[in-house]
Amino acid sequence: MTRTGKGLSRSRDNRLNSKEYLRNMKFLICGKGGSGKSTVAALLAANMEKRGRSVFLVDADESNIGLYRMLGLELPLPLMEYLGGKKGFREKTKAAGAGFGAQTPVFPENLRAGDLPGECLAVSGRLRVLSLGKIHHFGEGCACPMGNLFRLLFSSLSIDTQDLVIVDTAAGVEHFGRSLDGCCDHVLCVADPSYESLMMVRKVDALAREAGLGVSVVLNRVTPEIESEIVAALEGLKIIGKLPDSRSIFLNNLKGRALDPDMAEIMPICDTIEKLCF
Repeated sequence: MTRTGKGLSRSRDNRLNSKEYLRNMKFLICGKGGSGKSTVAALLAANMEKRGRSVFLVDADESNIGLYRMLGLELPLPLMEYLGGKKGFREKTKAAGAGFGAQTPVFPENLRAGDLPGECLAVSGRLRVLSLGKIHHFGEGCACPMGNLFRLLFSSLSIDTQDLVIVDTAAGVEHFGRSLDGCCDHVLCVADPSYESLMMVRKVDALAREAGLGVSVVLNRVTPEIESEIVAALEGLKIIGKLPDSRSIFLNNLKGRALDPDMAEIMPICDTIEKLCF
């Protein structure tokens, strides 16, 4: 489904950075809880926007609220709340006759990110950030409605050429069980230096292959002492970047401040994203 730069002619390869030749793609970022998914999503979104891409960043994690601070933005009104909360959303899908996995008129066909309600979008330049929904109260129920909302939104979403969609998912692999990953084109799995995280990467790779999706791996919080061991543990997988164990990122995340996007180590990852979009 995805395409790499391998085998491209020299003339086309020389035009890699020409926006005219970049197609739209939807990337799903996943991994173990705490591995750095939101950090990678924020750094990618900020840097791809700086490269001239229109970026639609979808927050599909119902528990994490720090993604916006990493970008220097405020949390917008979650789309689920705009639709009347879980109860209101269920009523709308019921009225539309939209069962699990069904297409539905809840959203119009060929919906574009800019058509979504303004109060549901945090905007910075060509970057738009949308929150699907959050768990706010004790006993309010599971996050299943957010998964259904994701499916219905992406079944109607129309992405213009040169647009890039990045989805920051909840921890784990439940989204694979719901077939939500089929709405995307490529999986970016974030791995931190822990056994659980490395095993999660292997699991994600297997599930993504079942879905017919390509997988790339981003290593996070890597130090020179452990880099070779992590790479060896993930032998056979495509590692497209390695982010360092950065004190700056740690302190900014601790204090809820925007991350500095000018990190040299994120650039090879952005280059790979553009090659996949070629």
